[in-house]
Amino acid sequence: MASSKILFQQLVGEIAAHRIDPSDAAKDLYSQLTPDERLWLLDGDIGLLQFIVQFIREGYCFRPAVAGSIPRLGIPGIRFSDGPRGVQLQGKGTAFPTTSTRAQTWNPDLEEQVGVAIGKELRALGGNYYAGVCVNLAPNPKWGRAQESYGEDPLLIGTLGSALVRGVRTHAIACVKHFALNSMENKRFEVDVECDPATMHECFLPHFRQCLVEGGAESLMSAYNSVNGEYAGDNAALLGILRETWGKEDVVVTSDWLWGTRDSAKSVKAGLDVEMPLRSNRAWQLPKLLRQEQVEWRDIERIGQRILRMELAYYARMVEAPQAPADAPGCKEHRDLAKHVAAEGMVLLKNDDVLPIRPTGQRILVVGPLATSTQTGDNGSSFVPDSTVVSPLEGLRSQSGITIAYLDGYDLGRVEREAQRADIVFALVGYTGADEGEYIANLDPIGMAASLPYLAPYPVIARAICWTAQSVLGLVRLVKGEIGGGDRKTLRLRRADEQLLRAIVTVAGTKTIVAIESSGPVILPALVRKGAAAIMMTGYGGCQYGNALREVLFGDAEPAGRLAYSIVKSEDDIAEIDMNATSVVYNRFWGYRLIQLKGERAAYPFGFGLGYGDFTLEDLQTSSSLNERFFEVRVCIANRGLHQSSTVVQVYAGKASPLASECTRVLVGFARSSRLPPGQFTSVSVRCRLDPLARWESKSDQFCVTRGWYKIAASRYEGDADAIVKVIPVQQVRWTVKTSDRFA
Repeated sequence: MASSKILFQQLVGEIAAHRIDPSDAAKDLYSQLTPDERLWLLDGDIGLLQFIVQFIREGYCFRPAVAGSIPRLGIPGIRFSDGPRGVQLQGKGTAFPTTSTRAQTWNPDLEEQVGVAIGKELRALGGNYYAGVCVNLAPNPKWGRAQESYGEDPLLIGTLGSALVRGVRTHAIACVKHFALNSMENKRFEVDVECDPATMHECFLPHFRQCLVEGGAESLMSAYNSVNGEYAGDNAALLGILRETWGKEDVVVTSDWLWGTRDSAKSVKAGLDVEMPLRSNRAWQLPKLLRQEQVEWRDIERIGQRILRMELAYYARMVEAPQAPADAPGCKEHRDLAKHVAAEGMVLLKNDDVLPIRPTGQRILVVGPLATSTQTGDNGSSFVPDSTVVSPLEGLRSQSGITIAYLDGYDLGRVEREAQRADIVFALVGYTGADEGEYIANLDPIGMAASLPYLAPYPVIARAICWTAQSVLGLVRLVKGEIGGGDRKTLRLRRADEQLLRAIVTVAGTKTIVAIESSGPVILPALVRKGAAAIMMTGYGGCQYGNALREVLFGDAEPAGRLAYSIVKSEDDIAEIDMNATSVVYNRFWGYRLIQLKGERAAYPFGFGLGYGDFTLEDLQTSSSLNERFFEVRVCIANRGLHQSSTVVQVYAGKASPLASECTRVLVGFARSSRLPPGQFTSVSVRCRLDPLARWESKSDQFCVTRGWYKIAASRYEGDADAIVKVIPVQQVRWTVKTSDRFA
């Protein structure tokens, strides 16, 4: 048996020189492994006790979580860091705006830049695997972890997720999560999501596949929840879609984290490759299962070679890749990028000529406890411990030519008096990690004990271990101030925030700017919507949030965002999903699709945003008929406003005469324009696809767009009354998901 610590690196060099294929190299390397080493590849490298000690001493993901490292042959293993708003390793990473905020940029090029920066920081800090590409679609916008994904539309999610993947892959392996139908937080360990095949393929899986095909992602992470009666990590039908229907045999699937693998035999046979992050079920069970022939060595071999192929291909790619300097994490270039993204992700919902503010000696009253906060989102696995976070108040006070006064807002009488004296009132309200985010308290000891089958004969001991682990992790987070989270209870603001806004708007509405920190839609009181001079959804803006806010308010940057979700008038207009249920059904109607079905109108539609320009759509050009899956639309736009600005041209399509049970229109393409001076015209090319109009045919594993007349609408937002609409014939178009269909 060979015993070379450089064998792995030798094979990497051969692959980089194109003298051997990664698959063949993986077979050669695998043949040098002992039986124990072959099993070692299939889970994390440390045990539960060591993990808990590390967590107490260092916090979450201070160092890479390693799986399958074999020093004897130089195999580095998977070196994991979580996401998706940056890199946690060593507490040195840049805290970028949350994914939900970045989604509001509608800018794939900018998201790819974020991916490059994250990948570079990860590599510089010793990681190689970024599990931060979250593309889950939440039918109910109350989902606690909505801040980790890209909104409510599959095409928007897939396009931006693919861009992040492309960026990350310049320096690291990109992992897309959580596969699949994971969009409830409180009951994520227990809930079974029922979804029929057509709805799953048409609505809840396209963005995953888009990240694989168009982004080039090498890995997926499974989910805690069950799908159609089987846990996602053990689900042969679900993983069969990846391996067989999509033909993605080389993609490595890792488990969702602690206790994400429930059944070792099922998970191996289903095609889940790595149990993360601990030596847990598989370490105890697989030797026995192999002896009993419940699992075969050929199953282990298939998984092991797949893992090695991914690692070899990655390191071969890095031979010619740009370097990741040691000073990359948290560098000025990345902080400046975070500031740019934060500004472009802010969505201006209303502006009665109060923005941008002219810094000419005005007295500005800043109100609200969030003004002094350095939060960057929730306190769960996506938290990035960035020490450079600029609070809103700190950022605003750095603006010259103005006077800033601050009140926390708890004394409403004082707020009303000071608001009347001020020239501008800036009220900052919204949520914190206590209101929404990852929810650690849902680690149910009884449910988790069931995932430790090696202790099945000792259920009391198993439950005690899980209860202790939950208690320790919870206590550490409590001490660190990382408590709360979970699914939102309401789409309204906290009662105190609503009272504060009502008080301010009543006495100073025409000079009041309202900014809202949230991962998703917020229903504002009618008095505030009508009475405030300006309203802005800022999201969670990352480490440079305060500086980005200052630049936006004073016109040095534009709030160029567009909503990645619909803001409804009433919670009656969102999908009826009980976020505390243990069994739910997902259908094809949520968000703007549900609003269309009900014949309602949103308070602020999906895709809406004002910016500092005033754009009109002048002309639409496309083919006279369509018989291909991909097509181009050219739209002439004009900036009729007073400021240089950009817009997002959105193309929606639907049947000219839809059935009552069908969507009127869905997003089929979008493109952000360049910044256009006042009075100027330009033409924007939008690359579109028929995918959102297609229906899944299970018998043939094909998508099909039926022949007929379709409306193609160039819009500024969903349901735009001033959209330019053309009705054109579409021929029947079919395609199989195994074909190469990279969107170029």
